[in-house]
Amino acid sequence: MRLNRGQKTIRNLLLCALLGALVYATLGFPPCTVRGMLARAERLYLLSDLEPVLVVKKTFRYSDEFIPWRTTYLFARTGDTYVYTSWSRHFLEVQQQRGRAPNISRDALCTAIDGNLYVLGAFEEAASAKAEVTVERTTRVYDPDTEECETTFGEKKTYTYPGEKVNDKAFSFRYQEEGEHRHDYTSLTSLSSQRYRFYQKGERDSYSILHADLPVRVTLYGGDGEVLETLELTVDNYEFSNHW
Repeated sequence: MRLNRGQKTIRNLLLCALLGALVYATLGFPPCTVRGMLARAERLYLLSDLEPVLVVKKTFRYSDEFIPWRTTYLFARTGDTYVYTSWSRHFLEVQQQRGRAPNISRDALCTAIDGNLYVLGAFEEAASAKAEVTVERTTRVYDPDTEECETTFGEKKTYTYPGEKVNDKAFSFRYQEEGEHRHDYTSLTSLSSQRYRFYQKGERDSYSILHADLPVRVTLYGGDGEVLETLELTVDNYEFSNHW
């Protein structure tokens, strides 16, 4: 049976749709929308009824690649539980961002992304906020003979940042200034890695960055400047330096 031009067009469209469905299935049905990412997070972390609170999107391209990477940083909540997860998309491939574990917290959540500290919670009454992040020189030495670690602590430094209210559930705090040089050794970005070191006994010239939870104190203020609440939170020090 001969097909006319309209029938051929319909046939070709159906074949394209079928091919697209096969490719999508081959890739493991990746979540390509915010709703799809939320649904995947619900299944992975045994949650339900997640609703987005804040969505941040970034695009970057490696020098040897033509197609850029697009990362979606997704903040959501269900009841008083807050969730942070991130997804990277490269052409048709979509996967959870490597190197960043999801963050799930009750009542309030705090995480650092690419020069911004984000804090989520019930902030309907808050008009402004400030965040104080403290770094403390911490050295841990592992003794292979005894299989024990010795940890010592040193000087502290606290950084204070004003907050910008994004919505009734989120504040952001800019901790990295535009144009800040990566070798500014007095910045939070630098000290959050340089002041946390792990050695093996007898090998002081070789070290790795020690994972540590940095204290974050967030003070919420009302419209008249009165203190409403102070939140005692933490952020992994790796989160302040992983964007370099």
